[in-house]
Amino acid sequence: MSTLTLHGFPISTYVRTCRMAADEKGVAYELDPTAPQTPEQLAQHPWGKVPAMTHGEVKLYEATAIASYIDNAFDGPALQPTDAATRAKMHQCISVINCYLYQPSIVSIVIQRLVVPQHGGTADEAMIKAAIPDTEKALGVIDDALESTDYLVGNSLTLADLFLLPITNYLSATAPEGQDLMSKTGNVNRWQDAMMSRESAKIALA
Repeated sequence: MSTLTLHGFPISTYVRTCRMAADEKGVAYELDPTAPQTPEQLAQHPWGKVPAMTHGEVKLYEATAIASYIDNAFDGPALQPTDAATRAKMHQCISVINCYLYQPSIVSIVIQRLVVPQHGGTADEAMIKAAIPDTEKALGVIDDALESTDYLVGNSLTLADLFLLPITNYLSATAPEGQDLMSKTGNVNRWQDAMMSRESAKIALA
């Protein structure tokens, strides 16, 4: 049987999502820790982003496609709802995370506050400040979704939870902005504490 390989450096939130999906399904995989925009990753992804995936003759890029493939192609606990309405809500939630949370929180806050200084640069304070309202709004929508449930959609873990956790995990480690924002979302914090106890999170987010 062909080995599933994930191409992408392990600190990427989207690589972490795909790793968690594989671990939740009990799928063995190899991690090829390729950095974005390198010749190696451009050979896997037209825009050089991460992750990409190889499984025999199947080659994919974009985390939503990869995570869905892992769920559909292998045995193990289902990571997508079976009924149409709940599955649509899962996709809606993933879209909210990807379109309205990832950019302001990870690109404009986490990278500026954590990654740029690690490489000797100076954080763009204006960019960070400008990203706070959009991040706060997205977190508020997600916090409302978790008002009376343990998971983002339905009564069990779905791919939506796996897309969110790497982002909130980084925000929780980002001071002061990320921690301030997370302090306002009690439902998200409760959910995150429970999610962090899962083996897939311990492996991917280590």
